[in-house]
Amino acid sequence: MNGFVDLHAHTTASDGTESPTQVVSKAQALGLVGVAITDHDTIHGVDEGLRAGTNLGIDVVPGVEISCNWKTHHVHLLGFYINPRDEGLVSLLEWMRQGRLDRLPRMLEKLEELGISVDQQEVESEATGESTGRPHLARVMVRNGVVTSMEEAFDKYLAYGRPAYAERPRPTIIEGIHAIMQAKGVPVLAHPLTVDVSQSELIGELAKENIQGVEYYYPYHQVSGKSESWYAEIPSQLVLIKELARKRDLILTGGSDYHGPVPGKADLGSIQIPAIVLEQLRFRYKQLYGALPSPLLPA
Repeated sequence: MNGFVDLHAHTTASDGTESPTQVVSKAQALGLVGVAITDHDTIHGVDEGLRAGTNLGIDVVPGVEISCNWKTHHVHLLGFYINPRDEGLVSLLEWMRQGRLDRLPRMLEKLEELGISVDQQEVESEATGESTGRPHLARVMVRNGVVTSMEEAFDKYLAYGRPAYAERPRPTIIEGIHAIMQAKGVPVLAHPLTVDVSQSELIGELAKENIQGVEYYYPYHQVSGKSESWYAEIPSQLVLIKELARKRDLILTGGSDYHGPVPGKADLGSIQIPAIVLEQLRFRYKQLYGALPSPLLPA
């Protein structure tokens, strides 16, 4: 397989600004041969994405990105080729969805205490999918002139440790790995360098729990809130990750983490990931579960 793929894209099913059909259509127009729909904590964009892929002749990987805890850190986990109808995975994601909904009033209350009034219904209306999260709140804050950008909304108010942040329930990353594998998916650690931990310790521990890969190709240069020294260490850290993956037989995936045409965020296909990565992902699936389900379409 020749060409390029993008294995990390979000849609309006979570906090992206474009529908699954629009994302897949854009991938096809860009000449990509494959794209993964990996919405935050939901699989509700997968079916539409698969239909669009069939109609447009482009490979669409059904996926998810699960927000997890590892020790005291927030870590994200990608699941590729998941069965979107697996009861265990669906139950876990529903629990997480409810946690997001319960958190929103607490964040709005904290903003109110800071003298910032935001209407809950307006935030909920901003989320066209089932998952209402901080990006939707940030967009409303920008539109209402509270802040000038989503980045400012997070840096000042909504990021972890900021005054309007509120915690929500997350599974441990080990629970996330098990849920993805129960759904016959391939679990991959997302954007590892955004987690301020020892990569040797993190990847080493997760490899023992059947993690199958690490997201290696990623727009790290667009990560906000990091020091100059953090950026300076990226090349050496990527060398380390590649070596850790080689020793533990982990595949290296990648993607743009596309959320739509959002200022300061990478565009779809902007990280050139060779299609052989998709072939490696498929091969790993076959090693784990046998042949890929055929056809990969909604029932």
